[in-house]
This record gives sequence, C-alpha cells and structure tokens, in this order.
Amino acid sequence: MDKSQILRVFFDITDADGLAATGSGSVTKQYNSGGDAPFNGQLKNYMTPNTVTSSTTNGATLREVYGLWIIPPINSNGQYEDLREVQLQLDGHQTGHYLTLPGRGDILMTPFWEQVRGGKRFFVPFGTPLWKLPQDKGPNKPLRYTCPKYSNKLELSVSSIYGVTGAGSGGFRIIMVGYEYDADTLAFLNRFWSNTVNLQTVRRDIEGRPPLQFTYAPIGPLSLDNGTGYPGGTAQRGIKVWPYWHFAYNAAATSGTNNYVLSNRPSVGGTSNNVEDDFQDLGFEFAQNHDAAIIQGWGVRGVDLPPGQTGAPGPTGQNLARAGWNLNGTYIPEETGNQNGIYITPSVNPLTFGAVPGVANIFDPVPRVPGEPLLIYRDNAAPFVAGIGSGIPQDNVVVAINGVLVEQG
Repeated sequence: MDKSQILRVFFDITDADGLAATGSGSVTKQYNSGGDAPFNGQLKNYMTPNTVTSSTTNGATLREVYGLWIIPPINSNGQYEDLREVQLQLDGHQTGHYLTLPGRGDILMTPFWEQVRGGKRFFVPFGTPLWKLPQDKGPNKPLRYTCPKYSNKLELSVSSIYGVTGAGSGGFRIIMVGYEYDADTLAFLNRFWSNTVNLQTVRRDIEGRPPLQFTYAPIGPLSLDNGTGYPGGTAQRGIKVWPYWHFAYNAAATSGTNNYVLSNRPSVGGTSNNVEDDFQDLGFEFAQNHDAAIIQGWGVRGVDLPPGQTGAPGPTGQNLARAGWNLNGTYIPEETGNQNGIYITPSVNPLTFGAVPGVANIFDPVPRVPGEPLLIYRDNAAPFVAGIGSGIPQDNVVVAINGVLVEQG
C-alpha cells in the first residue's frame, strides 16, 4: 500500500510548434499518452524533457487527475494567443462534454498554482482525492470525489482558430497532476465510501423545491477493476457524476442593454449562434429530467479580440455592464427596474478571472458563486451578460463556470 500519497505529474507537454490559423473553424492537435502529436506530416514528441515519458499505467494502478495547469502561449507582440480549447481523453474516451478549458492566458481557468493571486499554491482542483476518504465524515461523497479517473492512458487535445505561434513565450505548456492507487490502497479506501446523496440549498428550501437526492451505484467495490466506474470515470453506469468546467465567448454581438444568454437553447433564453459550439453552450435543460448541476464557480471577463481576428485587439470587453443567470425564466440577481444582474464597470468587476491586468504571469481564479453553490435541479438555467449603449461586440466577453454535473439518464 502506498502510505505516502504525493502529488504526481502524469502528463507534461511543451509545444513550441503551435497550431495553424484557419480564421473560421478550429484546427485540433492531439497528443497521445507518450506526448506524440503530428506536426508537418510527422509524429513529433512534445513531452517536456526530464518530466515523464508516458501517461500509461499498463493497468497496474488507478490514477485520478487532481488538476491541470496551463502555461499559455504569447506572441512576439506580448499578446496572449488563441489556444482556444483544451480537453482530456481518458482511456480513449473524449471528455470534452464535461471538461473543456480555455488555454488563452487572459481567460485562464487553470493557471499554474504558483501564479495565482491570493496565496502561494492556491489551487482549485477537479475534486477531492480518494486518499482523503478516511478523514471525511461528511455527506454527499459522490459529489466531491469527482477527479477524472483512468486505468490505462491519459491523452490531451488542443485547438485554435486564429493560430498559436508562442513566438514570445517559447510555446505553451500543459501539466496534468494527480494521485495513484494500487489494489491494496483501493481496498482500504473502499471501507470509507458512501453512495448516499442528499443536497439542498437555502433558495430551494425557501421555495419548497425538493433536494437533489439519490443513491449512487458504482459498478462494484473500489478496486483496480472498478475504479473508473466511480465519479469522474468513463465506466460509470446509471447515474454519472463528473467535474464540470466550461467557458463561452459571446459568438454574436449583444443588442443594446438586452440580456444575452450564453446558450443556443431557446428553453433557457438563448438563440441560435449565441455560442461557438456545443462545448461552449452553458445552458442546462433540466426542467423535464433529473439531471443536476452544482455551480461552484462563476466568472465573467471582458477580453481583447485574439490576435489574428479582424479588428484585434479592439476595446477590452467593450460595453460590458451586467451579468447574472436566467433561472426558469427569471433573471437573477434581481435589481430595481428591469436591469437585472451583478453590475460591472471597466474598473470594478467582482466576477473577474484570468490574467491580472498590468501584472505579468499572475492570475485570478474563477470566483466562487456568492453565498452558496447554485443547485440547478428540475430547472432550466444559463448565465447571461448585458451591455450598455450599442452592446458588446462579438467575442469581447467570456463567461466561465465550474462545478459538478450529475446525469441520471
């Protein structure tokens, strides 16, 4: 049994070759478990020297990805480049439905922990690691032990529309870290697992709405054979629980002071082409099913247009004025008149995240949802932004959310 759990590096790539610009659809590069990816028609190895040689376990251990760090690319003019989406593959399964992360520095959700403002080694993980089970006397364990889990190989893909050169930074670097468990350790930890979930919030209690309540059913006792059948694993059956980290640009210009919902789904207040793709759709259509999302972090950031886009860089977050949530047709938080949401000015933004303006290599984490997590259950919901004057230009604002997704089938 590994009695000394240390945070291990599972995957560490440095890419100075970048991605070509398309100006329309995204171009994708995928790195296999050995860090190899195509470049100029050949496979090239991008694993950072003297770190790891492969993310493969050969099935001898269970691994969980505790967190991911991105050191973003910068062009020769000192601008953050369009490393648009970063996604994981676990044991050959694409997990972008659950985790799609921005790699662009000004909207970074996962900065290197030594570079986060608020304290050295401040770190927001994908969940609580399994090794903490013996000390955990709290309820709702399936909602907390959500780190992505794999039993064989970990891979990675990145994409761009306007290109990545890394000419001013030597490329970009992505590091995935986590914990590893052998059979004896898992057998010991299994004694402390609980499948019961009963989660309620003040808002729902006041409104008389039911709690999120279910019994999680893993495919068997916690073991090497069954580990990926637990939260964050691709072998889950029935109810599935995953960490949920996503972001979205406003893919069209907003209209005056009207609320602009970051979703293409009419049921949550969105319209077609509000967001770039399905991975950036932040709408939850849960009114007619038993799925749920626990939104723990929520950030809103005005940005420059990425290098290469027409009109770049343009005014940062031009006309951004408000942000909130459309919850079952009601825009919250409710303010006086019809101007709902949290108010934002160019100098005061309580929801900001990503690069700290004017300070090199320091980042703000995605803020916690004020008060308590937002439980979306038997609800339709999505975040919105709103502008002033003529509205917010296309791709001038990014919204980020993180939390936990429960899919009950």
